[in-house]
Amino acid sequence: MYSSELVLDMGYAWTVIAARGKGVVLKEPSVVAVTKQRGKLKLLASGSEAKRYMKSRDRSHSASLIHPIKEGVIENAEAAVLMLKDFMKKALPRRSFLSPKLEVIALISCGTSVVERKNFENVLASAGLKSPILMETPIAISALLSSDYNLIVNCGASVSDVAIVGPTGIITGCSVTVCANAVDRKICSYLADNYRLGISPTRAEELRIKIGSFYDNQLIDAQVSGRNLVDNTPHQTEITANEIFPMMCDVALNLADVIESVSMMCPEKLIEDVYHAGITLTGGFANSYGLSDFLYGRLKIPVNVPKSPEDTPALGALAFFDDRDKMYKML
Repeated sequence: MYSSELVLDMGYAWTVIAARGKGVVLKEPSVVAVTKQRGKLKLLASGSEAKRYMKSRDRSHSASLIHPIKEGVIENAEAAVLMLKDFMKKALPRRSFLSPKLEVIALISCGTSVVERKNFENVLASAGLKSPILMETPIAISALLSSDYNLIVNCGASVSDVAIVGPTGIITGCSVTVCANAVDRKICSYLADNYRLGISPTRAEELRIKIGSFYDNQLIDAQVSGRNLVDNTPHQTEITANEIFPMMCDVALNLADVIESVSMMCPEKLIEDVYHAGITLTGGFANSYGLSDFLYGRLKIPVNVPKSPEDTPALGALAFFDDRDKMYKML
């Protein structure tokens, strides 16, 4: 017997599915390996299996790897449906997600437009998830916090939500593309300009995670392989953490500016409450070494990072199943 209440958090980098009473039941990269047949996409693999498939020698020459979600919205609806159906089969046995008793909270960016929300609902319906509750990510996170008023920063791979959340929902907030992918793009440009080395965004992400730091005294380096942009031959070079440091800081400074702007829109009577609660920093980018210290040094506001920042939104949304009156008041 499985829980009939689920939370779905689909982002550019990861998809997290959590079930009431069980917690996180699936966490997979938000990618699909597909090929095209008669004008339609055919699923070859999803998540981690898709990444492994694309690296295998026996993969189809016509196969491509697709990220269906970009910048907080569904960019490829057909691929998103295929991915979600496959993930639901992994998360729930015997296609039980088709049960009419299933209730789903689907997390969305707080900057999602009406049209984008409708597109999200259509994708979920095509995957067998009828009548989902769409919830902004900062609201979900607030369920795990003890303060009534909170400044929440959810830093994902392709979009970041910055919002002040109160007992009746989001007071002020926005979504911006100041995120982990912004660092990855800077790394790609830096290597191209300084080493004439071409690498993929995925390779840049691996490099950022491995040696990226918000401290300027890290004596670590890594080998990175790619293509020589002059003669297109395989090439390898060494890059240090100190080389990546300015790129990390540029993006974090932009994020700090956004946080500061949102804070300035906070009603004056709530400023003290928000300051004492501090910033709650979640999302995969929150795992970056030293980011919380960097933001504190720039903003002089306490920064709190949960134990599993990338899972926090889904776990927070689960808590609303225990207090539906509060949930409907905040939506």
